Amino acid sequence: MKKFLLLFLFLIPFVSMAQQWKKTRKEILFGAGAANLLGDLGGADQIGTHLMKDLEISLTRPMAAVGYRYKLSPTMAIKGYGGWARLTGNDLLTAEPSRNNRNISFRTNIITASAQFEYSIIEEKVKSRYSRRGKKFPLNVYFFGGFGFFYFNPEGKYYDGKWYKLKPLNTEGQGLAGSEGTDYSLFQFCVPLGIGFKFPINREWSIGLEYSITKTFTDYIDDVSTTYYDNDAIRAAYGDVAAYFADPSTTPTRDATIPGGTNPGEKRGETTYNDSFMFAWLHVSYKITGSSKSRVKF
Repeated sequence: MKKFLLLFLFLIPFVSMAQQWKKTRKEILFGAGAANLLGDLGGADQIGTHLMKDLEISLTRPMAAVGYRYKLSPTMAIKGYGGWARLTGNDLLTAEPSRNNRNISFRTNIITASAQFEYSIIEEKVKSRYSRRGKKFPLNVYFFGGFGFFYFNPEGKYYDGKWYKLKPLNTEGQGLAGSEGTDYSLFQFCVPLGIGFKFPINREWSIGLEYSITKTFTDYIDDVSTTYYDNDAIRAAYGDVAAYFADPSTTPTRDATIPGGTNPGEKRGETTYNDSFMFAWLHVSYKITGSSKSRVKF
């Protein structure tokens, strides 16, 4: 009996330490960082690249986000996430002849929200509030994935300096006979995937870094996807502004000898892959530890 009692007394501190994560399982986080679009515009100086190979660093723009994390176990958590970002694209930033001649550019604000699941490959260690030991906390490393939705609304800059919403202009002949363009929705589903790092400052506060690539189910974040439609027909149906954004190429003549010709039916975008966007952000997180009235005092 004494052996069991001694074993019980010996294990009490370890059991208490093992349950510390439950006292800090709720956490809010907020921060800011950088965003970039992997779409049809600009990109590498060659055709046929995709994802990171097609990244244009100079088009990196700001983003900001907030989140709420709830731990299910020491290694698993769920997180609610909301973010804002600016995404842009510009064909004149690539030296690839057909893309450069296409000369399309755009911008959009994007608002996204998602539910994410996290799994820590290096578990976060939670220090007891009453521990007198000055142990350093190790780095927490986790992978995450989830599902959500986002809103976007691409705009193009007219030669008079004014910005126009592109979707109502039907730049790929949407609504006209024989058009391959899609009347896309500005609300879309998405799947974020990424990796995160977190380093505690103290029991409540931590700093961290997350990087994610978000897969979408649309190819129209930049309003470019399929083929050119007859520009005169677009002008007749939707006006001069629509015709300009449908084909603002630097050499707008329909000359088949020019790389990246803009004849009706020729490629305006790449339909093989949908658009994706990337976020890299630094965040500060705060663990909600409950009311101080319930804390033990010494």
